[in-house]
Amino acid sequence: MEIINKDLLPDNDCFGCGHKNTAGLKIEVFRDPENGDQLLGRFQTSRNTTGFPGITHGGAIYTAMDCVASWVPTILRSEIKAAWVLRSANIKYLRPALAGIRISLFGLIIREGKKGEPVMVQIKARNPKGDLFAEGRFRVVPLSMKRFKEISGIDPLSENWKVLLDDREPPPLIRGRT
Repeated sequence: MEIINKDLLPDNDCFGCGHKNTAGLKIEVFRDPENGDQLLGRFQTSRNTTGFPGITHGGAIYTAMDCVASWVPTILRSEIKAAWVLRSANIKYLRPALAGIRISLFGLIIREGKKGEPVMVQIKARNPKGDLFAEGRFRVVPLSMKRFKEISGIDPLSENWKVLLDDREPPPLIRGRT
């Protein structure tokens, strides 16, 4: 499977999904081959992501879920050219995630807004056995490139983000053709 975030943002240094960030989680995001309405993610926990000894820190899990929540509408609602940013979240931890495991993330839009309005994304985190250990709902808001620049104060945007948010025809990976 193609890793969408690595291909679309090759110089991404995001702490969660950037593969250029040596201290980051290096989350891999890809399409669910069995469900076109769902995006998948995964990352490997390590000693560097622990909180309580032997347990993955809840903040690392939250970060991964937050990142995937923004990728879900970026890919599944690619007709909306926007930087999808977190407005609010509600997460529930059900059991500890041991350190050193690969965490699988499952994300889908559970409530739509009108074009340009926030959407609600559900993310579930599972261990390698398939046990659910965290689930959350993330309200993400689409911001145009102009609005994102105004709010963040980042101007100019890096080239990789300009390409992703450009109003032209989306790249094949976003359109669903690989």
